[in-house]
Amino acid sequence: MLKIDLDMPAGVRAFSTLRGGGGPYSTPYHNFNVCRYTGDDLLHAAICAEILRRHLGVAAEAIVMPRQTHSDRVMTVESVPADAAALEGVDALVTDRRGVALCVNTADCVPVALADTVAGVIAVAHCGWRGVVNDLLPNTIAAMKRLGAEPGRIRASMGPSICPRCFEVGEEVASQFRSRWPVSVIDMGSGKPHVNLAAAIRCRLTADGLTDSNITDPGDCTHCTPQHFFSARREGVESGRMLTVVMLD
Repeated sequence: MLKIDLDMPAGVRAFSTLRGGGGPYSTPYHNFNVCRYTGDDLLHAAICAEILRRHLGVAAEAIVMPRQTHSDRVMTVESVPADAAALEGVDALVTDRRGVALCVNTADCVPVALADTVAGVIAVAHCGWRGVVNDLLPNTIAAMKRLGAEPGRIRASMGPSICPRCFEVGEEVASQFRSRWPVSVIDMGSGKPHVNLAAAIRCRLTADGLTDSNITDPGDCTHCTPQHFFSARREGVESGRMLTVVMLD
């Protein structure tokens, strides 16, 4: 299992998986994919999940993975195994339990890992454009605060996701960003606007009290780098996903 470590404080394990090294890939789910609801063979996803479990050194039930729907819903994980029905339609997870791996799947959307190590509270959010425009991040910060986190102490790190050059959108999407965060809409000279999701997320987080210096932008673009990342925009929605994991050691 190949991964990229995210910028988190000591005591927090956070990373995003890669699809695998090299290529070409035989299927849109090859190599490493644990997402079970985008069309992959369930045996392949289960094998990858077992590789992940062994890497983390936890029981399978300690790996919490929602069925994401681009909602603004946040679930606080208070015990494991988590209620499977409660994980339906959830796009962010929060906990203060050690040894519980909070996970989201992405393939162009922005995974955001968050941690307040003083309070011992972590979160992970799946931020597509709908989640950013709606209240997924404010709801996530609010859930962290209910467990004792303070926004000024929270560190946030964005994982691999689509870059502004590749994220061309229609005016109906761009207008929703332009009215809120003009800095996030870019004219690339292509005739259509492009959205900088990372810039909008940074604006969202600082408005909720996070310090700008405590926020880390994404690295490589998922759409530009097929040898390392899945991309729903490049390969279609029936394709694999990178997994972003956050856990208190």
